[in-house]
Amino acid sequence: MYTLVLNPGSTSTKIAIYEDETVLCSKSLSHSKEELGQFDTLLDQLDFRKQLVLQFIDEVGFDMHLLNCIVSRGGSPPNVLAGATTIDENLVIALRERPKEPHPASLGPIIAYDISQQWNIPAYIYDPITADELNPLAKQFGVKGIEHDSLTHLLNCRAKGISVAKELNKPFESLNLIIVHIGGGNSVTCWEKGHPVDLFPTDYGTFSAERCGSVRLERAVALCKEHGFDEVMKWCHGKGGMVSLLGTNDLREVEKMIQKGDAFALHCQQAMAYQLAKLISALFPVVEGQIDGIVLTGGGAYWDRLVNDIKSRLAYSNVPFFVRPGEHEMQALAEGALRVMNGEERVHTYAS
Repeated sequence: MYTLVLNPGSTSTKIAIYEDETVLCSKSLSHSKEELGQFDTLLDQLDFRKQLVLQFIDEVGFDMHLLNCIVSRGGSPPNVLAGATTIDENLVIALRERPKEPHPASLGPIIAYDISQQWNIPAYIYDPITADELNPLAKQFGVKGIEHDSLTHLLNCRAKGISVAKELNKPFESLNLIIVHIGGGNSVTCWEKGHPVDLFPTDYGTFSAERCGSVRLERAVALCKEHGFDEVMKWCHGKGGMVSLLGTNDLREVEKMIQKGDAFALHCQQAMAYQLAKLISALFPVVEGQIDGIVLTGGGAYWDRLVNDIKSRLAYSNVPFFVRPGEHEMQALAEGALRVMNGEERVHTYAS
């Protein structure tokens, strides 16, 4: 089966063609601030990004008659479930007119829909960041009309969870897993029988490589008053975490600091591990302690010192750990599409 995979990001457009689970050709195009600065809105970038996809197909000489489906990162549609959803007119309208938040990945499904209509082939999104299958108890907030949301690293986490299930020779849908993504942002998600039912998203847990993590709500309001809303938002995205504490978002550099005897760098690493361990243990009650495994993934899972620290703090639980470093979004998208086309997973129809 041949699949076209699309993944528009804030500074890049990633494109690939897969045969089953094997990448045949791929390209990652970087975009400068100047290049994207000519566009006033994300939607204004649509034709520019679409042309890049068409140019890639032309450059590699792929025969579009062979293409079986298209899969794209899902962007931020409202009211969407985890897993695969068919890209149809309703989904495209939602992404154009009422995305949950502005996100470059929302351009991918619109491009995929245009190509799929031209070639009469199916197109899907898979595990978009706004997918919501939270337990209603987890969503409840103390102000009427406001709920906790579910923004997290679903795409990579499901892929790693499925790989663990294969190692255990069990269906992913039979397991209860806590999957921890450690990267630019850290998230901790409880997957109950294949469904992400509760979580600590990137801005609601520990600090990470470049995010500040959560703080008391009253203090957050006070910090916005003291430092300004824009500055506090920078702490939440890009200027917080290790960037603020140690001047780098590269955890490998933090390890080098520790090896050179930097006591504060060691303290920061230990604090991150300590806080991640707390978040993991806080999700045990979600499935009444019936946890089949704890999975550590993302770029931070390459950091042995951090991984070993987390394991040590949770050794009392006797829950097995599975370390699956890295984030492979394109591969995860291709594998998700393959499972759909092989009939291994059901496909949702978008209901706005």
